[in-house]
Amino acid sequence: MSNLEDIRNEINKIDSQLVALFEKRMTIIIKVARDKIATNKPIYDATREKQVIKRAIDKVENVELTDYVKSFFENIMEISKNYQNQLIPTTIHNITSKNKQVTSVGFQGVFGSFSDSAVDKLYDEKIIRRNYHSFEDLFIAVSKDEVEEGVVPYENTSTGSINDVLDLLREYNLFITSQIDVKINHCLLGVKGSKKSDLVFVYSHPQALMQCEQYFKANSEVLATPYSNTAVAARDVSIWDDVQKGAIASKKASKLYNLEVLDENIQDIKINTTRFIVVKKLLQVNEFASKTSFVFTASHKPGALFTILKTFYDYNINITRIESRPHIKRKFEYYFYLDIAGNINEKKVSDALEIVKLNCGYYKLLGCYDIKGSEA
Repeated sequence: MSNLEDIRNEINKIDSQLVALFEKRMTIIIKVARDKIATNKPIYDATREKQVIKRAIDKVENVELTDYVKSFFENIMEISKNYQNQLIPTTIHNITSKNKQVTSVGFQGVFGSFSDSAVDKLYDEKIIRRNYHSFEDLFIAVSKDEVEEGVVPYENTSTGSINDVLDLLREYNLFITSQIDVKINHCLLGVKGSKKSDLVFVYSHPQALMQCEQYFKANSEVLATPYSNTAVAARDVSIWDDVQKGAIASKKASKLYNLEVLDENIQDIKINTTRFIVVKKLLQVNEFASKTSFVFTASHKPGALFTILKTFYDYNINITRIESRPHIKRKFEYYFYLDIAGNINEKKVSDALEIVKLNCGYYKLLGCYDIKGSEA
């Protein structure tokens, strides 16, 4: 027997041990999933995952293998999450919430942002509001009960989905509980006493600037300058007090930061609308919920995605939206986000989702929610 065959035999023995240990680990995972079902705990536990990976890395003797061990355990944790998600029936999620009065809500940006305006439309004026620097800061705040709910933009009629929010919905254990569409009126703002002809720099969020492309083409002497948030841009323009500097933001921001409205409705599409969603820790499903959202991965084989999508055709369920995002740990693989019409309390919806779960690698329910009154 050659030396190579000896080595391969040794590898085969190790692989057999790995398979046995893997099966043993996945058997224990079933117990974990059952406990989570019984106690209504989320599948993803970021703290626990970090602890497992750190513990594994700390045991590595050959430091050259550290990154490989990290990658190995990240894959194991992802497989474990996928397996647990497959074990939890769709109907387990059917938590019908009583209409408990919400007392606190968070949003990204500063007061006067369009997210702040969406809060105006969703809650009464007595609601406690907290603003956060980033979308992730807001998701963390809701996860830690700093606020009961969070309001975030989901997609826009002219610039599409908010990719950061899509990724965070997958990464955090929060659920969509409602949706509202808000018409976006982009106002050109300047300091008191300024005129449109004074402007040299106009600051705003990149998406707002994109939504006003025609304005900048018609006013080529004005430089569109990306900023972290529309309302932050308005606030800082007010602080700078320079007639050459303006902002694109809401009319509410003009009042809050004492700015002049130099022009209104400067967006390219006059029916420019942003869809906002409400997220919270507990999944709420009531009789008015008419949309269900989830994210999944399709296996790399012919017809895999088609098989999943055809399920909804077979059950006469309308797919209202499909979006893809790259899988950051696997080259040229994607997460697919689907919105479908229907409530998971409907038998045909829950049955269809059970079939989908059997045909995909990763599956996570994002919410089953109602659609609030939208602006015309």
